[in-house]
Amino acid sequence: MKVSKNVDLLDSCTSDLCLLPENCAIKADRACRKPEERGNVRRLTVRCRVASPTAAHGAPSPADRLSSNQTWVADTHSLGFADKTLSAARATFPRRHLLTGFAGAALFGCSAKGWSDPSVKLINPYDATALRLRKGRQAGSHLQCRPAPAPMRDLIVPNFYTDPPIFSQIDPERFAARDAAVRPLQILVRTVTDNADRWASSLPIRGDFAACAATSLDAAARADAFLGQVNQQGGYERKWTWCGLALAHLKLVQAAEYTPHSQALVRAWLARGFAAMREIYDRPPRGRPSTQINNHMTWAGLTAMAIGLATEDHEAWNWGLLRLDRTLAQVDLDGFLPQELMRGSKAWHYHIFTISPLSLGAVLARANGIDIADGRFHRLARRSLEGYSDTSGFEQRTGRKQDSVSDRPDVGWLELYAGEFGVSDALIPLRGRRPQRRSWLGGDLTLWHARDL
Repeated sequence: MKVSKNVDLLDSCTSDLCLLPENCAIKADRACRKPEERGNVRRLTVRCRVASPTAAHGAPSPADRLSSNQTWVADTHSLGFADKTLSAARATFPRRHLLTGFAGAALFGCSAKGWSDPSVKLINPYDATALRLRKGRQAGSHLQCRPAPAPMRDLIVPNFYTDPPIFSQIDPERFAARDAAVRPLQILVRTVTDNADRWASSLPIRGDFAACAATSLDAAARADAFLGQVNQQGGYERKWTWCGLALAHLKLVQAAEYTPHSQALVRAWLARGFAAMREIYDRPPRGRPSTQINNHMTWAGLTAMAIGLATEDHEAWNWGLLRLDRTLAQVDLDGFLPQELMRGSKAWHYHIFTISPLSLGAVLARANGIDIADGRFHRLARRSLEGYSDTSGFEQRTGRKQDSVSDRPDVGWLELYAGEFGVSDALIPLRGRRPQRRSWLGGDLTLWHARDL
């Protein structure tokens, strides 16, 4: 059985057998002993199991899937299919070299052992009671519930880039059309996250804020929002929206106004959302850059983790963690992401856009006893932080002067990097720009994560 897919293969270091799509597996010739050694593996064993269609309806049984092996042979420019054999084929990959145009499955790290034990309850790190003890404040009397717009099922949203496949040049008219198309989504997620934060920080407690947010979530769930006709850009927009709404749900679970019945409806809706999103990001990577392995995969990972926490679904949680690990596996020794460097003048912007969900994902993971903020994470974070004062590193790697999608570069993730990981340098770009509210990251990042205020 020959499998042929155009994907990117990265020289990431793994310490265990990594299970890959198409029943393939890759094992490094040695384990990485330290985080900074990741990316140094030069020799990999790649082996694929071939299924024999002997079970009912022509589908292979589990035993059939293990019945035989085929071996992949790889070099730095191609990945070919070798004759069927039970022996291991080994290939030498140059250090820090991005390999492209391969047939087969992508190498992006392992389903790490011990990530999530299904017998152990997942921990929601958002504790409104604890937040009020630290930062409780009287809500202004002028703050009232703002009703969200009616939920949308169909999301046909214009793409605004003019230079595929690099996607670095924005057409202003198309960008304006995109903004108009997604405005109801933006109002919905902003309404829900703002009111969840107002309730969680209010002292005395303002139940009307929780009721407002809960009503909007309940309406979205009953309407099966975002699960109708959806084009590619619409799929991106709903993923980011689901992320913010799932995080808001986690903040509201202690609210008496958020009834068990409404919570059950929202959990079921989020579970359907994860299934729809997963179907897209389980596909093999295509193109350069590929949305299956660039910042979109990272955001899908955070969204899955948030939904996993909301629904107590360990499968969604682990799926999301694996996407974050696959992102980290791409970080080179200089802290760059090859997929985002392909964006040319937007390379720094998209490094920020990737480290943002990674940072919050690391916080959620840590609350559940999992540390993904390793050397790879900090290399990427430091490189992204450096760009606020000097983008020359990005310009040298891309050959392009750097710009951003918006007038002011996003600094929201720095609240996480400074507050949760103790990196005081990250406070410098935040001066004069607080509080930082990012609806896709759940709302008020300053409120929940800043430790210096």
